[in-house]
Amino acid sequence: MKKTINLQSLLSKHFLYVGAVVAILFVSLFMFQTAQAMITSSLDLGDRGADVTELQTYLATSASIYPSGLVTGYFGQLTKAAVERFQTAQGIVSAGTPATTGYGRVGPTTMARINSLLGSGGSQVYWDTVPILNNLSVQVSSNSATLSWLTNEPTQGQVYYSTMPLTANEATGPRQQPYVSGSSSVDGGNQTNHTITIPNLQSNTTYYYLTRAVDNVGNMSMTWPNTFRTN
Repeated sequence: MKKTINLQSLLSKHFLYVGAVVAILFVSLFMFQTAQAMITSSLDLGDRGADVTELQTYLATSASIYPSGLVTGYFGQLTKAAVERFQTAQGIVSAGTPATTGYGRVGPTTMARINSLLGSGGSQVYWDTVPILNNLSVQVSSNSATLSWLTNEPTQGQVYYSTMPLTANEATGPRQQPYVSGSSSVDGGNQTNHTITIPNLQSNTTYYYLTRAVDNVGNMSMTWPNTFRTN
């Protein structure tokens, strides 16, 4: 018995299959190209590598911040100028030099802000082999707040808080910790399970806070400021 082959139907199915494969590849490629990882180290003029690429990729999303939009993996003068514009726009620092004020370098404050805008889960900033801060929670009452989090290595935990928005300057070199405004409270240190209770707060009041963790050699992670409100 002869079998009749419907050539038109066969070709239609073939092109439909090929079209689906092409669409999947296109979407995958688009997602790969636009995916953004967090920046994991401080960056200065002359640096090269994946973190510089991530920095440039992010800065290039704004033509006013990084007009050239070059993604080269090299931290040159154009990237430095873009970092300065970003720092000014975000109210981090707007004058000076990398060595005097951190202007033009990606230190902990600038890194924390970029990572928070990238939505990098915790908005943390890292140097070298760093303490990773996660599982942050805040429990409030009418006159106190208890903040808890975990780190992957023993660290000293610290909380900064204020009824006014917190400000932080930029560090001027590796392992230098930035100044942060507001009051602060620390835990006992050398632990991975951190809990800090802040007493004597005003009721029904919004507080700004950030947390940071420092290990025994000075590596630090910190969060971008957030808020809680007492009952």
